[in-house]
Amino acid sequence: MAAAAALTCLGAPSLQAQVAGAVGAAAQASQASDAAKVEQLLKTSGYTYTTHSPNTWSVEFDRKSLGKFRVIISTGSDLVVSFAILAKKAAIDKTPKLLETLVLANNDYDYAKIGLDKDGDLFVRIDSPLRLIDADELKSIIGQVANASEELFGKVSDSIKR
Repeated sequence: MAAAAALTCLGAPSLQAQVAGAVGAAAQASQASDAAKVEQLLKTSGYTYTTHSPNTWSVEFDRKSLGKFRVIISTGSDLVVSFAILAKKAAIDKTPKLLETLVLANNDYDYAKIGLDKDGDLFVRIDSPLRLIDADELKSIIGQVANASEELFGKVSDSIKR
């Protein structure tokens, strides 16, 4: 009986590793499929883009207030994240006026998230489920991030060191 229990215990990790390996392989295949879909949508959108990794791309913009900046598009776990970094932490003067402007901006834009990321950088971001996106929607999302970035930068540029 003790031998059967020992064999069961010894066999379980191997089975767990096989299951984990199969789940991991399925997740990788799904992520590769998601990345291929987003890349195809980018091709169809009409934007000129740069590929940075198998699941990360960027579209460059040049706007009056913000200047040259990138909207970065990334996918994983059936989610497409499109974002722009408007300023790095070191360049931001975190005044109460700036923080109030950022909080109010979150109310002004329907889909965009605006704030400071975990590194302290100022961002504009839209997260969307991949299953809901076609080329027109992706183009619209990228445009919304770019437009909101330009608009927001105009409102907070006094608090950004260039």
